[in-house]
Amino acid sequence: MSGPGLNVPRSDPRWPALRRLRPPAFMVMNVGFITIAYALVMVAVMKGLLPVPEDFATALRGQTEWEAPLKVAGAILAGSLSIVGAWSAFSLQRWGLVVVGAVAAITPVTPVCFLGFPFALWALWVLSMPEVRQHFT
Repeated sequence: MSGPGLNVPRSDPRWPALRRLRPPAFMVMNVGFITIAYALVMVAVMKGLLPVPEDFATALRGQTEWEAPLKVAGAILAGSLSIVGAWSAFSLQRWGLVVVGAVAAITPVTPVCFLGFPFALWALWVLSMPEVRQHFT
């Protein structure tokens, strides 16, 4: 099996768990990267570095002084937790962190949460399976 994390032969008892968990974990990790990229684009729009329609930029800049930076910080935190949680899933380590990473992909800090919703639910469903959970260290 190729990909990040453990590379185990098919005879290893962890192989079925990894086979089930890698696809949703990979998608949750991608959602984390997209969330961070969205936050960086928000910063660029707020600073006037990107040419965007004036009404959009005015609406974004019209937020209170603390609201926009708080949203950006929350988006970067949620994206980082999603990435770290997915990376832990690839290694079958820290089950709780993997759950937190999947839930962070759903948090409504950015519109990316709508993209993360089905993948996070898929990851949580796979994580709830006893045959997957027993292989976490």
